Amino acid sequence: MYYGSIFLMFLILGSSIPLLQGCGSHRAPKIVFPKQEHQFPEPFIFGSEIVTTFSFTNEGNTPLHIERIDSDCGCVATNTSSDKILPGGKGEIRVAVERDVGGFHQNVFVFTDDPTTPIVRLEVSGVIVTPIAYPKKIELGQLEKGKNISKKATLTNNLENAVEITKRTVSNMDIIVTLPKRSIPAGESLEIEAVLTLNDVGLYSESLTLSAQTQEALPGIDSNTFEMSIHFEGRVLGGIVVLPQNLFLGVLDGSGKSVQRKVHINTDGSLPFALKKVSADNFSVAADLAMEPQTAHEVGLSITPKMDSPSSGLVEGTIRIATDHPDVPEIAIPVKAVKP
Repeated sequence: MYYGSIFLMFLILGSSIPLLQGCGSHRAPKIVFPKQEHQFPEPFIFGSEIVTTFSFTNEGNTPLHIERIDSDCGCVATNTSSDKILPGGKGEIRVAVERDVGGFHQNVFVFTDDPTTPIVRLEVSGVIVTPIAYPKKIELGQLEKGKNISKKATLTNNLENAVEITKRTVSNMDIIVTLPKRSIPAGESLEIEAVLTLNDVGLYSESLTLSAQTQEALPGIDSNTFEMSIHFEGRVLGGIVVLPQNLFLGVLDGSGKSVQRKVHINTDGSLPFALKKVSADNFSVAADLAMEPQTAHEVGLSITPKMDSPSSGLVEGTIRIATDHPDVPEIAIPVKAVKP
């Protein structure tokens, strides 16, 4: 019985040796973040410092190595602790966001030698706003010449103190601006009105600039003054549209024979107009023009290169049609042809 007990004890102790060696083979670092997402609860004024920190712990039984940190465009992430974190030790990843106005959602990737989690993704999100929210551009669309239109814009103060409008400047003296008051309290809005007079046909592009002042310096610029510009863009109808806008006669046969083309000449407004005469350079041109005012004309052109034009190669010129339209006294149509 005595020898049997020794033999049994030897078997038990002997069987435990591989088990202890097996535990040692699982030694490894383990990175653990209490949180991997952070959403900033309040909007930031553009230019403010936007920073948050993610803490982590090495819960493994060997040192943890931070190999590198990558981030999306728009934020900078740095390891503020050592690149080597001992078992039970703690570290921090600092994330600074650098973005323009609007919402943001950025990712930061932490690469380590943790065999089970070699890459950890951290997320930061929030909103960046301007000191005053306002429309930078107001589209007018297409409008008739000679009309006055009214456009309103809302200015919203995102600051924690009042904003005082100190000056207003317009690019065109025909713009009349109404300000109900000059001060915008913190968190409140002000509606302004601009009356535009449309005197010129074509593209309309004018602006209103408001100078403002705050009680404290703004983030990022260290000044308590700034400007807001509102652009008004559209098209004032009443001009003339020509289709096609240019003419290509192709390769001429050298016989001096005229080439026939048609153009459509319309008003983009409501004013009728008459066509008075036609002329050209490098080409001879004949046309039957409607002398009576109309809102649309279809004109047949008979076009021949002049004798003194280049003997061969590309021939270029311009056909000009005079009108009685008050805003478009002449229509210019580029013409090209090839002489063999």
